[in-house]
Amino acid sequence: MRLITWNCNQAFRRKQHELLDLEPDIAVVPECENPAEKGDWSAWADWRWTGDDPHKGLGVFTRNDITISDTTVIREADHFLHVETDAVDVLAVWAMNDRENPRRRYIGQVHTTLETHPELIGENTVIAGDFNWNVTWDESPNSPLCGDFADVQAALNENGLCSAYHAVRGDGFGEETEATFHMHKKEDRPYHIDYAFVPERQIVSGVGVTVGRHDDWIDKSDHMPLLVKL
Repeated sequence: MRLITWNCNQAFRRKQHELLDLEPDIAVVPECENPAEKGDWSAWADWRWTGDDPHKGLGVFTRNDITISDTTVIREADHFLHVETDAVDVLAVWAMNDRENPRRRYIGQVHTTLETHPELIGENTVIAGDFNWNVTWDESPNSPLCGDFADVQAALNENGLCSAYHAVRGDGFGEETEATFHMHKKEDRPYHIDYAFVPERQIVSGVGVTVGRHDDWIDKSDHMPLLVKL
């Protein structure tokens, strides 16, 4: 199975062929428009979407006859979506700022979701998307978080999940050699903030990981796609 997460920087209907060329079975796409309102999505087998802005929400798309049987929208966060498919369960993530409750901003939203919905997290779940956070920001001088990246990583590890990129590449968290995001689209401002946490047993049996190159993707988005081949 080939799973991709890519923050498309809006207008996914005009960029979807870029992901289709990578032949995903499941795609997690933050910042995509509501497929029910515009676009031709006939290349996909199924999809689900959540968001308040029809131009900019979170979508999960499937191909190759993979269908979505059930969906849970996480009410404690604006853009978290749990989908059950006949291939794998996916918790799709697009963590955002929270000006009203800054303790729950970005990675704090992920932490809150893990605490309030433990029933959605298990050793058969894949958690993928734009976390908008790197462990190096855990000690941010800004307001404290309700839970930081180290807390999230520990909770996922306890549930038998690990970051596919870090397991395959051997990079430490905060020491990533491949960036999934370039601030203001500048090549000299790289960050690794998109993740796919997969069952650890899949790592044992073999996983392939590919991160898109800056030159190939920067005209489409400030994020690079992260492809995991299970």
